[in-house]
Amino acid sequence: MTLEIIKNKILADHCTFGIGGPAKYFAVVKSQEELKEALDFVKEKNLSFFVLGEGSNVLFPDEGFKGLVIKISNNEFQISDYKATVGAGKTLAQLVRESVNKGFTGLEWLVGIPGTIGGGVACNCGAFDYSISEFVVSVSIMDKEGKIKKYSHKECEFDYRHSRFKENQNQEIIWEVELKLEKGDKKESEKIIKEILEKRKERIPSQRSSGSFFKNIVIDKLRNKADFLKLVPQEKIQGGKFPAGYLIESCGLKGRRIGDAQISEKHANFIVNLDKAKIEEVKELIKIIKEKVKEKFDLELEEETIIL
Repeated sequence: MTLEIIKNKILADHCTFGIGGPAKYFAVVKSQEELKEALDFVKEKNLSFFVLGEGSNVLFPDEGFKGLVIKISNNEFQISDYKATVGAGKTLAQLVRESVNKGFTGLEWLVGIPGTIGGGVACNCGAFDYSISEFVVSVSIMDKEGKIKKYSHKECEFDYRHSRFKENQNQEIIWEVELKLEKGDKKESEKIIKEILEKRKERIPSQRSSGSFFKNIVIDKLRNKADFLKLVPQEKIQGGKFPAGYLIESCGLKGRRIGDAQISEKHANFIVNLDKAKIEEVKELIKIIKEKVKEKFDLELEEETIIL
């Protein structure tokens, strides 16, 4: 085996939340051959596995993870005929920068989102009324048997902050993504990037977090849509969605703290790690948020962050 497998790697060092104990096994995968080796190792040892990008949108337990954490580090990038072929380990920041440098536009809104294209596609990440699924042409995966398969956009089963790759039972690992781009103007793109970064600075807490913790509310999917709309300001609805942060703040929870975990004073849909937060402290805040929002709005908030 050429793949290096490390024991007892501390996961807090590999996620944006800064929470998490040791992974029993940890491997950085740079090629399809290494990914196949990792899956063979999982099968041989009868282990569970978790695929990691830059570690945003995930909350690891303090006791760690008893299986293999596979960190994807495939950062290939090619553009041909207005399509970009991107390795799953490419960070969103790198993707934006390299596409803009090559004179293409469309992905500027991704700037400032901590994560990789693989993780972004799996969770169908979004910001500023965009979702990454709007740009996906196809996704290439490796299944648990080590075989490569390509899915069309439709086969990815995208939904709001969701795809087939986010399902718990899914054992397919995103290896490569094909995105559609448009020809752009580099100076104009640079201007857009600057504006977006300024907006993010105003809105996003500086402390460590997993990103937006709960999904926003898709209005047309509500069972009690008419009743809900009577309780909230209509002008807050954007793109058919209502911000979860507004609901949390309306329950008077902004700034609520348990230990070193806190509902951000800047944006109520962020739970932040003030220093050495524990997963149980975060879970207690999650419980309080969900109970209070349910009580006031008769609504079940759904986590966007993956909790292991």
